[in-house]
Amino acid sequence: MGPDQLNPGTAQATSAGACVAVKPETGTRGFVDGAWWPRSVSPTTEFTALLTALAATRGPMTRLAYNPAAWEPAPRKLRIEGHQVRLEGFHTLDQHTVSLTDPSGHRMVLLVIPADTTELRGNAVLMRASEPDNVATPRDLLADAPNSVPAVVPQPTEASPEARWETDGGHLLAVR
Repeated sequence: MGPDQLNPGTAQATSAGACVAVKPETGTRGFVDGAWWPRSVSPTTEFTALLTALAATRGPMTRLAYNPAAWEPAPRKLRIEGHQVRLEGFHTLDQHTVSLTDPSGHRMVLLVIPADTTELRGNAVLMRASEPDNVATPRDLLADAPNSVPAVVPQPTEASPEARWETDGGHLLAVR
């Protein structure tokens, strides 16, 4: 499945090379609003492609915040389709996210899929992150293997609330 075959209406692949999938406006607010899969760690190339793709579907952005530890050195500003976009590096941001702000102040957080991710895994993460009801953390989204079924780990059954109390460090007095 290539980038052009992702969820129609939420994903787009542009001629500039950006592969981005965004939740619908009516989607559940979670840790991320979608995902972006850059092909390198060159901010000038990749941020330009992302901002161009988003301008076509969501309108222009005024600010892009990123973690500089995850990228090569970046300029402070980019000009995208006649609009200036301020680039701001913050070491406190998750290395696997970028935060974008539009002119009205609306913020969008996108998961950044590592550039060296395989096509199967990258497409699976793009689709999952852009699901309307997704509330998974960036770490969980990147940790999940595509098409995997979570292993069912049998949980020991508790005989009673008293048994749980005993295993949590409490102590019941013996009644004589």
